[in-house]
Amino acid sequence: MEERKVVVVTGGSGDIGRAICLQFAHQGYAVAFTYMRSYESARLLEDELQALGIPVLSVKAQLANTADITALFNEVEKKYGRLDCLVNNAASGVQRSVKEITEKHWNWTHDVNVKAPWLCSVAAAKLMSAGGSIVNISSLGSNRVLPYYVAVGTSKAALESLTRYLAVEFASDDIRVNAVSGGVVRTDALTHFPNRDYMEKISEERTPAGRLVRPDDIAKATVFLASEDALMIRGQVLVVDGGYSLVGI
Repeated sequence: MEERKVVVVTGGSGDIGRAICLQFAHQGYAVAFTYMRSYESARLLEDELQALGIPVLSVKAQLANTADITALFNEVEKKYGRLDCLVNNAASGVQRSVKEITEKHWNWTHDVNVKAPWLCSVAAAKLMSAGGSIVNISSLGSNRVLPYYVAVGTSKAALESLTRYLAVEFASDDIRVNAVSGGVVRTDALTHFPNRDYMEKISEERTPAGRLVRPDDIAKATVFLASEDALMIRGQVLVVDGGYSLVGI
């Protein structure tokens, strides 16, 4: 019997992370995921995965902390002895304007959203002896200016650039690296936006597909990029926004 593949999903207990974990579980992957504050959500996700008969490892990790990243991949190696896919999904940030953002806010956002994916990718690659896939979760704020999104948007732009560099440098190890960029997704994270109601309304009105992006939409694109069907897709950003970014002002 073929050995079960293994995926690590950072920030797995959030809305998008949970959908990604479940999509990989339905493909037969063993799942390891991180969480930080959402202990109850992490336990519920564990229960869902175990009910599907999927081996699961949940790790509390502060990804701005290098030691936590090292500990995470040590636990993955100890439990599974291999890794086939890493999804850098965990993200953080403060929703403030350029004039209101502080150096502390900036450093925190970029540590979690850019530095952590870099360090996680390097650590993951060491466990991908048979090759594998890395998928970074980005957003349209990487190349569009959104209100109160400067810290996160610039970090996502850096993440997409990192995606290209990793794709080239890891190619000789048969590790593919790509990104999924989502439009406005209706999740709990939207509650942190000062202009949430406006964002949801205008995004829904302007999206040709007629609705906002759902966590499952992001998850399905992520699983596709991790599959053998995407073997020759390298260093690309797959936009999942229902056509929102195609429409002019």
